[in-house]
Amino acid sequence: MSAFRTLAKDEYGRRGVIDTPAGQIQTPALLPVANLIGGTTPKSGGIWRYARRYLFESDSVQGIMFQTMTFLDYNLTPDNLADWREKPLKQHFEESDVEPGFSQPLFVDSGGFKLMNSTTFGQPPEEGGSENDWGIYTNPESILKLQLDYGADIIATLDFPIPQNLNQDEATERMKKSIDNAVECLQMLNDPELLDEWDVDETPSVYVAIHGHSYEDVHWYVSRFLDRANELDEAFEGFALGSLVPLSNSPDVLVDIVQGAKDAIPEERYDDIALHVFGISGRLCPLLALLGVDTFDSANYLKAARNKSFIHPETWKRTKLDQIEDWDNWCGCKACQDIHIDDMRHALLESDVKYKPIEGEHGTHFKSEYYAQIAHHNFELYSRQMQDVRDAIDNDGLLELVADFAQDKNIVEKGLKRAQLHNPELREQLADLGYEALVAGPDTETFQTKLSSFYDDIDDEQEEKRTISLKHGPNDFDILQYDSYQPPSDASVLLILPCSQEKPYSDSRTHQAVISRLKDYEDSYHKISLSGLYGPVPEAQETVEPVMSYEYVLTTADEDQVDLVANRLAAYLDRYGEQFDHILAYTTSKAYRQAIEEAFSRYGRGEMYPREPRALQLTEHFRNTNIDELVERIDTALVE
Repeated sequence: MSAFRTLAKDEYGRRGVIDTPAGQIQTPALLPVANLIGGTTPKSGGIWRYARRYLFESDSVQGIMFQTMTFLDYNLTPDNLADWREKPLKQHFEESDVEPGFSQPLFVDSGGFKLMNSTTFGQPPEEGGSENDWGIYTNPESILKLQLDYGADIIATLDFPIPQNLNQDEATERMKKSIDNAVECLQMLNDPELLDEWDVDETPSVYVAIHGHSYEDVHWYVSRFLDRANELDEAFEGFALGSLVPLSNSPDVLVDIVQGAKDAIPEERYDDIALHVFGISGRLCPLLALLGVDTFDSANYLKAARNKSFIHPETWKRTKLDQIEDWDNWCGCKACQDIHIDDMRHALLESDVKYKPIEGEHGTHFKSEYYAQIAHHNFELYSRQMQDVRDAIDNDGLLELVADFAQDKNIVEKGLKRAQLHNPELREQLADLGYEALVAGPDTETFQTKLSSFYDDIDDEQEEKRTISLKHGPNDFDILQYDSYQPPSDASVLLILPCSQEKPYSDSRTHQAVISRLKDYEDSYHKISLSGLYGPVPEAQETVEPVMSYEYVLTTADEDQVDLVANRLAAYLDRYGEQFDHILAYTTSKAYRQAIEEAFSRYGRGEMYPREPRALQLTEHFRNTNIDELVERIDTALVE
C-alpha cells in the first residue's frame, strides 16, 4: 500500500513524499488530469491522444489524475468499457503501437460529479435500484472495483458532491453518506477474502473525499470521519477536498475550507495525512501549499489550450496565440522549444482544413497536435511552479514566494489576507519581509474560528440566496399539466434552447449569448427551455420553485431520461406546434440534440441549429458563426 510521509517543513508548508508501487510523488505536486480513455483504443482521443503522449514522455509528470467516469464523454458502449477493464490502463498503453507507455503513479477519483445526477448509475438491484448494462452503480463496492480494474495506485473514496447553495438538510445528508462510503471502502480493502476474490495483489492508497463550503462544514466532516476511522482502526493516507472548482474565484472561502480540514487533524497525525485539492491550479497553488496542501490536480492546462491560450510565464494570465509577440524570448520551457510558432499560427488561425493534417514549413500535422503543444507548455509552466514551491520550502522561503504572487491586488492577496485571520503570526512575518501592503490590518475584518456544530442556523444572507435540491424528480414539474398555459398567439417561431445550470435560464450566459442577438425579433418568437429533468419549460414558468431549485445535467448515458425528455417535447409539439409557422432549436449538446431530434421526428417537423457544429461541446454554443446561422434562419423565416 502507498503511504504519505512528511520529509521537511517550512514554518507553514511542508515537503513530503507519497510512496506508491509506481514510484514516488515529491510534494507539493500538481497531477495533470488526463482522459486515458478517449475512445475504444489508446489511439483515440483527439487532442488527448497527443496531450497524453507529451505527459507520458515528460520528466515533470509525477503522477496522472484520471476521472473514473469520463468514458461517458466518448460514446463508448458497455462492451467497449469491458475491454478497457480487462487489464490495467497502463498495460493498454504499454502494449499500444501508437502511444508510449506510462509508468507514473495513477490517481483515480470516484466519478462523484458524473454520478451525482445520473438516472442510469443508481443503486444496484439488491439495494432497490435498477440493473444497467454497464454493471456500474453508485455504491462503494462497484466504484472501488472499477478503480482497481483501472490499476489505480491512489484512489479517492466515493463521494456525494455538494453543489453551491444546496439546502442544508440535503448537504448534511450527503456528507454523512460520503463518510459512510469512505468507511466501507476502507473495510473492503482490509478484507482478505474479498481482495482474493477480486484478484488484488497490492491495494492502492486511499484518499477520503470530503466536501463542505465553510470552515465549520469541513472541520465537522473531517472530525466525524476520524472518529469513525479510529473506532475501526482502518488506515488511510489522506483527505481530498472536493466541490472547490466553483470557488476558484473565492480565495477567502478556499482558505477557510483548507484551514478547516487542517485544524481538524490531530497534531500527532498531521505529518502522515496528506491533503489533496481537486481541480485547482495556477496562482493559488503556492498559497494553498503554504496552508498545508500537498497535491493538486487540474485539467485547466488543456482547457486553456482548447481556446488557443498559453499561460503567460510571468503574469499567469491566459494569452491568446494571436496576441503573443517576440516568440523567441517569450518562454523557453521544454514545450516551447519544440513549437514552430508560424506553423501553429497558420494551422490554428488561418487554415480552414478540418480532420486532416495541415502542411507547414516544418512538417505535416493535425490541428490536435498543435493544441496539445499549447497544453504541454501550460502544464510545464504549472510543473515549474511546483518545483519553485518545493525549492522555497527547502530554503524557508515559501511565504516570500506567496507574497510575490500576491502583488497587484489579485486573488492571491485576498487569500493571503484571509490566511492571516487564521494565523495572525503571518502579519508580523510579512511586515518583517517588507510586504507591509499585504498585511491585514486589525480593522480589515473580525474573524474568530468557531468549532461549532455543522447544524448552526443559516444566516439571513444565506437564506436570501437561491437554494437547490437534488431530490427533485421529473414529476415535480410538467408543463403539460398546466391547464392555464398557452403560448402567445402572436409568435410565429417556437425557439427551443437547452436549460442551464444558472437559474432562471434566461439570465444565464448560455441563453443570453443567443437572446442578445435576437432583440429585433423578441415579439416574433416564443422561447421554451428544454430541461434535462422536466422537458419543456416556457419562459413564464422559469421561476417556479421546482425549476429554480433543481440541479440536473442530461447525458447520453441516461437513455431513459433522454427518452422522457423527448416524449415530453413531442407531446408539447403535438398540443401546441400548429400555432407556430417555424419550430427551431439551438444546442451543441449531444444529449439535448438527441432528445430534440427524436421529438422532431415523432412530430414531423422542426429544424436543428447549428446544422453542422465543429464539435458537440459547450464552446460551440458561443461560436458567433453558429449563432449567426440561427439568426439568419429566424430572419428569413419571418419574411417567408
